[in-house]
Formats: sequence, structure tokens, C-alpha cells
Amino acid sequence: MVSRRTTGEIAWSCDTCGDEGVITGWEGSPTDLSGVDGSYANGDELVVLVARELYELIHEVLLLDDACELLVARAEGTAAGVVLTGSTTAFEELIEYVASEANAETNRRRMRSLDAACTALEAALVAE
Repeated sequence: MVSRRTTGEIAWSCDTCGDEGVITGWEGSPTDLSGVDGSYANGDELVVLVARELYELIHEVLLLDDACELLVARAEGTAAGVVLTGSTTAFEELIEYVASEANAETNRRRMRSLDAACTALEAALVAE
């Protein structure tokens, strides 16, 4: 679980092991997405619950545009899985990026996992 405090600190905790901490000094780092604008990705706002394993796989995709980067970075962990919130366009683009990575993957096991991630995201998009 991760949350940003009003002070700019990022508090995190693991609901599995109970470990927790606070991250400071992240502003201006390569992972600072505060200046990223994903507003061009329009469409209805969707809230999709995915399994943690699926989220972890999506999180490893190397090439994402701003809207997809924000969609992944703003995910919220819950006891039931990970909640992704974003526009239909951002979800459609995320599916394309995951599919592209699957097509370029040489490890067959990871390729099948990425294909399964695409299928799961597509099913969630249709269900909404």
C-alpha cells in the first residue's frame, strides 16, 4: 500500500509482512511523475481490479506513454488485488503496449504471461 502525504512524503506498507516506511527526497528523480500530463487520453473513467501478479507483470513493461505510466503508477493495492483507475483510452493504450512487449519477448513463458495479461485487461475493459 502506498500513499502520498500532504508533506510530499510517500508512506508505504506491506499488507503481507507488515513492513512499512517513508520515502523522502524523491522529487526531481527519474521516477517523479508529478510533471507528467496524461490528460490527452480521454474517455470514460474506469476502475479495474487486477490480480497482484498481473499488475507486477504490467509494471515491468519497459515502454509506456505518459497516460499508461500514470495509470500504472497510480495503482492502489487492496486485499483483493490492485486497483487501476484511468480513462478507456489509457487502458486501450496499455493493452497495446503489453501486446507489443509480448510480441518482442523471446522468453516463451514471459510471452505467454504477457498474452494472458492482455486478455485479462481486454476482458476488464469489455466488462466495464
